[in-house]
Amino acid sequence: MRAWAVVGLASVLGFGAFDTSAVAAADDTRTAPVSDIDQLARAPEAALDYQVMVGELSLLNGDTPGAAKAYVKALSYSQDPALAQRATQIALAANRQDLAYRAARVWARAASKDRRAQQAVVRLAFVNRDPQGVGTFAPQLIASADSPRDGYQALARILSDQPDQANMALDAMSRLAAAHPKQAAPQYALGRLALNYNHIDTAASAADKAVADAPDWPEASLLRAAIEVRQGKPEAAAKRVAALKGSGRQRAEYHVALGRMLLQAGNDSKGLAAFKQAVAIDGDFTAARYGLGLVALSQGDLDTAATQFEQLYKSGAHSDDAAFYRGVVAERRQHDAKAIDWYRKVSDGDHRFAARVRIAQLTYKQGNLDGARDQLHQLADAYPDRSAKLHAVEGGLLVDAGQPKKALAVYDAALKNAPDDTDLLYARSLAYAKLGRVDAAEADLKHVLSQDADNPEALNALGYMLTNHSTDYARAERYIRKSLQADPDDPAVLDSLGWVEYKRGHLASARKHLEKAYQGSTDPEIAAHLGEVRWQQGDHDAARRIWHKAQAKHPHDKVLKQTIKRLTS
Repeated sequence: MRAWAVVGLASVLGFGAFDTSAVAAADDTRTAPVSDIDQLARAPEAALDYQVMVGELSLLNGDTPGAAKAYVKALSYSQDPALAQRATQIALAANRQDLAYRAARVWARAASKDRRAQQAVVRLAFVNRDPQGVGTFAPQLIASADSPRDGYQALARILSDQPDQANMALDAMSRLAAAHPKQAAPQYALGRLALNYNHIDTAASAADKAVADAPDWPEASLLRAAIEVRQGKPEAAAKRVAALKGSGRQRAEYHVALGRMLLQAGNDSKGLAAFKQAVAIDGDFTAARYGLGLVALSQGDLDTAATQFEQLYKSGAHSDDAAFYRGVVAERRQHDAKAIDWYRKVSDGDHRFAARVRIAQLTYKQGNLDGARDQLHQLADAYPDRSAKLHAVEGGLLVDAGQPKKALAVYDAALKNAPDDTDLLYARSLAYAKLGRVDAAEADLKHVLSQDADNPEALNALGYMLTNHSTDYARAERYIRKSLQADPDDPAVLDSLGWVEYKRGHLASARKHLEKAYQGSTDPEIAAHLGEVRWQQGDHDAARRIWHKAQAKHPHDKVLKQTIKRLTS
């Protein structure tokens, strides 16, 4: 196979090596006429080499689109698969999908058994909206795979990533499935593709055929279970998965797959149950136990989460991750000393840094601000690339400790080295707000929004600050509602929205938003706001119940204390 690289100019023009001394001795030292050179350059071999040379020189000059054009033109003179592959790659690098498709067609025809070539040409036919090309090359892709099942699944993956071309993708796969009605692989691929594009009826029909043709193929049954989950039939899906045969590990894997389907569909309780079943089937399946721990933690089932992470830590599987999440469980239970002990067990891995930060924050919570700051400084030395985050944490501790001026000094020093760091700017804005420097706080938040106009934290902070320090409630509400678009159930933002509604005199809507925030968070400030709304609505007993419950958990919260004193004195 010919190696495609830069060729010499003499070769391009059709000349071989020549004897310079003979040229010097010749009577006629004139060069060949231009017409002769043009004729030589038009010879197929010379023309091919010329286009390759132009392509390589274009690449050297950074002109990738020019290189793509030259290489694709070279394919007019050669159908060599290596040349076609290189032309395809260069055209893709130039983002010229049209040229890449032209080159890939040559590559795929010249290398019919090369799976890479077949995948490339089908993908490019799809991207270039050529259904005829997809129909032509899809069978070649399937034939080039290790098995028909692998081939059809590869085809389904390729046709799954263009939502605006769902009909074209489904039509192509439907034709293949119709041509092989008694084969499970094309029916499975059609069902998977249809489910991806939310064509549930088509997906169910195809999956039923796949299961009928291959009743012992677990993937087909799992696909049918996924469709049943999407159809709102979780019990049917669970029954189907429970009937699957295999080793203990295999059956546990099937239940993990079911659990993920259910969680993705928003059925948290049944998803948790599926993970529990997986662990019950195979207690040594650490991936299932780890997944169960995470799911239980996310749903507030701290007992189940603690059990799973302790088991994992004892077994040595996922030990660092298990120690970190066991620390999270302890922290949520307000067992701060135990949380610190668990976080200290995290010796390596992705969670080591987070664990060290949490130790510093809990050290502060235990009343040792200086110790917490020392720990953060040591972390900054060990992780210089994360120093901005650590300064933001340190400043936050100082603000919480009632030392906003010291926090400003920390933020100002850090921002000299990272003037556009959004974490630092956001944190400094909160310190400014504590000091009543509203204009400076607003400037920092607007600086953040100039870099990220949809930053939900900055939008909420700006709206809440304007609510508390101005009467421009309409503008404040616009910022808060825009923040809420990122997460409609965020308690902090719902609290802000309820508070600005209250300031505008809309007590009913304020109560609605604040009650939703209160259901999702035990933050004492939310309780203070909801109690105030209920008080102003005349339900003083309800207000006192909300405040007293919050005081039991947060006896020293300033906002809560001030609210109660202001309204009841």
